[in-house]
Amino acid sequence: MKHLTTYTNNKRVSTQGLLQQIYDAMGAGETEFTIDASGQHDIGGPMWDDAGRPLRFIVRNPGQRVGAMGMPGTEIVVEGPAPADVGWLNAGAHIVVKGDGGDTTGHCAADGVIYIGGRAGTRTGSLMKFDPAYTPPQLWILKNTGSFPFEFMGGGIAIICGHDSEQFDSVIGERACIGMVGGTVYVRGPISDLPSNVKLIETLEQEDWDFLCDGMPKFLNAIGRADLQETLLVHQEWRKIIAKSYEELKQGKKKMALGAFRANRWIQGGLFGDVVQDAGDVVPLVAMGNYRAYSPVWNNAVFAAPCEYACPSFIPTQDRINLLRKGKIRDALELVLKFNPFPGSVCGAACPNPCMTACTRQNIDFAVLAGPLGKYSMDLPAPVAAPHTGKRFAVIGSGVGGLSAAWQLALKGHIVTIFEKGNTLGGKMMHAIPHGRLQKEIVRTEIKRILSLGVQVQLGSEITRDFFQEIHDVYDGIIIATGAHTPRKLNFAGSERTYSALEFLTSANAGNPIVIVAGRSVVVVGAGDVGMDVCTTAWRNGATSVVAVDIQQPASSSRERAEAMALGTQVLYPRTVAKYADGQLFFQEGEPLTADVVVVAIGEVPDTSWLPENYARVKGSWLEADEYGRTRDPKVFAVGDVVKPGLLTQAIGMGRVAALALNAQVMGESFALERKKQIPPDMLKLIYFTPRVRQCPTDPLQEGDRCISCGTCRDCNICVAICGQNAIARNEHPNGAFEFRVDDEHCIGCGFCAAACPSGIWTMVPNLLEELEKE
Repeated sequence: MKHLTTYTNNKRVSTQGLLQQIYDAMGAGETEFTIDASGQHDIGGPMWDDAGRPLRFIVRNPGQRVGAMGMPGTEIVVEGPAPADVGWLNAGAHIVVKGDGGDTTGHCAADGVIYIGGRAGTRTGSLMKFDPAYTPPQLWILKNTGSFPFEFMGGGIAIICGHDSEQFDSVIGERACIGMVGGTVYVRGPISDLPSNVKLIETLEQEDWDFLCDGMPKFLNAIGRADLQETLLVHQEWRKIIAKSYEELKQGKKKMALGAFRANRWIQGGLFGDVVQDAGDVVPLVAMGNYRAYSPVWNNAVFAAPCEYACPSFIPTQDRINLLRKGKIRDALELVLKFNPFPGSVCGAACPNPCMTACTRQNIDFAVLAGPLGKYSMDLPAPVAAPHTGKRFAVIGSGVGGLSAAWQLALKGHIVTIFEKGNTLGGKMMHAIPHGRLQKEIVRTEIKRILSLGVQVQLGSEITRDFFQEIHDVYDGIIIATGAHTPRKLNFAGSERTYSALEFLTSANAGNPIVIVAGRSVVVVGAGDVGMDVCTTAWRNGATSVVAVDIQQPASSSRERAEAMALGTQVLYPRTVAKYADGQLFFQEGEPLTADVVVVAIGEVPDTSWLPENYARVKGSWLEADEYGRTRDPKVFAVGDVVKPGLLTQAIGMGRVAALALNAQVMGESFALERKKQIPPDMLKLIYFTPRVRQCPTDPLQEGDRCISCGTCRDCNICVAICGQNAIARNEHPNGAFEFRVDDEHCIGCGFCAAACPSGIWTMVPNLLEELEKE
């Protein structure tokens, strides 16, 4: 049995911290726990063992909601009293409290058994319910309850034993059973007046008595009071309370007909008779149709999921995961190619995956494996391109931005030619990213897929102003994607003896390093992603020590930084370089560092000197372009690092947008960049998604059930099941698409669908139909 304590060294463990301790222990195979709590909430539920073994918790000093949403197979024993909400929404757990229970004990219980070895507080047993597919919940109380117990009780069984309660006028307090419509309350002891919706049965049937005789010994043994069995099991001392039937409630009630009320008391001769005209409409007691205050709207895919919103390539990951959930694996893997031709090399390897950083699921256990899913699309063939248009486009530069643009234009049926200065395609992705982080064979495979669409390539193309003008005259449109390859420099004494990150990485990747670092100390100036790549490469080439310095808190991604630091890299900031002399790098703050080799990794600027001066620049180097990539020349677009520094995935997204905008412009079509707003977090119902894994999952193809599908319907049909009016129906179209529709004539605008929708699809909007008709 695992013992957990929650208060050590004058520091209390939080509720979340205790929950994590339990999860960790369960992951190690533990199923039985003793917990010395200090007011932590929700101990014991909802939890289950992956192997189906029962769980047992012995708890002292719990906080609120002990056993809340407890699952079948879970046993919770509280050694002493427990505060409010014991067994709230109990779904099958066996809960024993060897003392008093607080207010709302057993509130909304739907299954399982709750034993209270003392008194229970106000509103005990409220909203207990019974689903015929399960056993009715039971709530046993040794003594008495506070006032307002069993309000709106819809099912289940409560047993109030009335022990040690002679001093009370009622063992169920005042105003018990208000709104009760189902279930049974067995009572021993005095009770106050009951409301008209229930009735008191003075003599129990044999079935009732058998139930008490069977359950009482189990209850008393569990709370340690077996000595009371003879005292409590006296047949004539027990009564029961049940709800009246609909027919019983109708008896003896005489109501004025609605027509008579309208004719005699409403307008005619009434207070408003001189100002109100009665149109004759009768508004039902439960409003439907135009009379609802609010109407539900199925806003499917109106909002972007956090993963989609965070992705610079606009990839709708939640749509891919939905397809996986439906078993449409091929469709899921092909979908990404509409947005990104590099799912394997970028999404699956080089990208820091902002989609996973934004994933809602990580608030529950781990982010959905959106990035690794990309590798499964690596070997897919290219989609079938549109029919040839005869239009010709030039792409200058073959980094990911240019290749992304070429891919999109080729899919539209255009003739595309890539002009590349070097002798291979791929830009920095091919030449600068360390081989250990990105296998170049993956890059080659995905470039071949782009070329399979008929994209033409001219390697060794040195672009001059005259050559650019020739291209401008011949092609229908141009996309400039030449990147940034001129290293930015720092002016300090000795800087001429340093190396740029770009030349260090490209030469090392080519197997011909510009400087030997084996057995030497290396200092990297700049601790961003590129700086971390330099650190990792230096270690793998034999450096004895590697330190990265930065003028501010580093902006490197966690993955690149973690890899570099795992090899031994130190990261120091703030450090402003003063000079490099005698094998030491000096700073304006802090002690100098020994540095046999200094590599400067503070970025690069583009060389656009080959373009005419009428193309506007930003800070003299970067091309000025609008959100579509359009320059001042409507025929020329620019994307990637030649416009602004960024991630590979940002260049891919820019290439896609520029290609689609240029295509629309040349083909006389309209194109607008419309980005959805991110779905507000409070629209999602994470309570449906309990932790499923103890360790980070490894198979992206099995992520269907874990994805919350934020903002996009996951076709769970909870809305259909929960609608008491049967006003929601699922409609499937011949192409396999589906939608959920509302029958306005039956919908009462209760909002249950919106409150229950896990993915935030249903939205309640004011019902303005009648007002619009008036206008």
